Amino acid sequence: MKSKPSAQRDLYLERELDRLLAAYREACPDVEAAPDFMPRLWQKIEARRTNSYAFGVWTKAFVTAAAVLCLVLGLWQTSAPSEPSFYTQTYIEALQAEAASETPSLLETLWSEEGGASYQ
Repeated sequence: MKSKPSAQRDLYLERELDRLLAAYREACPDVEAAPDFMPRLWQKIEARRTNSYAFGVWTKAFVTAAAVLCLVLGLWQTSAPSEPSFYTQTYIEALQAEAASETPSLLETLWSEEGGASYQ
């Protein structure tokens, strides 16, 4: 047998459900069937479908354009030269090439103008 608090809780829940269903009946009255009920219903459905259809068309076009762009960029990247046209030397090689050059560097020029014999 159920305990007294459990029975009271069940009774409370049942009343709450009845109140909720009564509020629902008031908010959504029964629709009376008329001769133009189905045509009006389909007009409402088609009006909503038209908006979502236009959005779907734009979405499909955007996705297609993005896929084509990805494909073109992927093909372009694979056909690009593998060796860059700049930075073909390492930093050490660039320093060695600069040290081996016969033209004085900016530091050497400034040092000699100050009267120093050598910057090293």
